[in-house]
Amino acid sequence: MKKFFSIPVILGILLLTASCTRNNAQRDFEQDAYTAPAGYTETTAQAEIISLDEDDWRTSPLFQGLINIVPAIPNPVSTNQSVQIDVELTGVNSVNGLEVLVRYPDNSFGTLYQNFETLNPGITTFFINPLELGLDGSPEAARGLKRIFIFDGNSQMISYGDIMVE
Repeated sequence: MKKFFSIPVILGILLLTASCTRNNAQRDFEQDAYTAPAGYTETTAQAEIISLDEDDWRTSPLFQGLINIVPAIPNPVSTNQSVQIDVELTGVNSVNGLEVLVRYPDNSFGTLYQNFETLNPGITTFFINPLELGLDGSPEAARGLKRIFIFDGNSQMISYGDIMVE
């Protein structure tokens, strides 16, 4: 007895499989993001990359091809400088806002930047005061390796990276 599958059924199965794979990849990406920071991409104030940490500033599977995160400039940074992060949007109306957070040593989070408007194609630049990377805003609390998280306005993780404050 022959069994026939319709094209819509086959397409549905393929779509479901692709969706599960993408969800698994996103879950794995987020698990990597929530591990302790273990290195950083070293950059100059002129945006030259001195050494690259392969785990920093990767784009999540949900946003591949839509957005590119430029590593923090400069990195490392002193407490009296500011850190620049450039977000390059390549898709039209593909990212609905940005929210940037830091994870403190007590595992709480602080908000560094928020913009809940749909991003326009091109580069969006924001600046971080390194003192905001410490729980109490003091230079002592700010120093060390800090993990930064970038989310869209719907709380979907876009990227993460580490900043060394000296």
